[in-house]
Amino acid sequence: MKIECNFLIIYTMKRIFKFSFLTVCLSIAFISCSKDKNQNSLQDLQNKSMTYKEFFETVSEQSVDFVPDEKVLLVSYKLNKDDNTITFLSSIIAESSWGVGFDVAGRYEDQKVSRKKDKYTVACSGAKGGDWTKGCNGDVSCGQLLYDCTEAGGCGTVCSTYMVYVPDVKTFYLSDDLHMLVDLKDEETLKQINEVIKP
Repeated sequence: MKIECNFLIIYTMKRIFKFSFLTVCLSIAFISCSKDKNQNSLQDLQNKSMTYKEFFETVSEQSVDFVPDEKVLLVSYKLNKDDNTITFLSSIIAESSWGVGFDVAGRYEDQKVSRKKDKYTVACSGAKGGDWTKGCNGDVSCGQLLYDCTEAGGCGTVCSTYMVYVPDVKTFYLSDDLHMLVDLKDEETLKQINEVIKP
């Protein structure tokens, strides 16, 4: 009787263990696949030329789903003035610079912005006439502000530059100096920049 009872307990424990193990494996696979799918949506655009409007809409709409709170999306892109297009080069999720983080905290508290409002902001750093911040409504005007910022920085015919997008406050920060946008002391951010942004 005791042997039967022990056998039954061992058999039941094995079934519970197998079920638990299978559940954990399936959960990990599901989470991994869903994360990869969201992140690849922008990486699939690598070297694609878009109008200003398409570029703005693509970055702002697709990044909301996979950029975690407290992080920013760093995008490298090329502006071509000859045909008024922007070429998406690459993107990573990164730690923001101290300046961007401080500005985001102020905007979040002052404006109480949510991810569902339509108003966007473009903050330009390093412009010839000085730094500026302007609002736009998510149409061609936002793409034009991206162009204006690059133009104000002394861009020739084709310019490669960077921007950070913060979905929480719907703000684009533009600068040709990565130090102004992301925390280069963060090991993971620096590693991704060296592997993805500047291979």
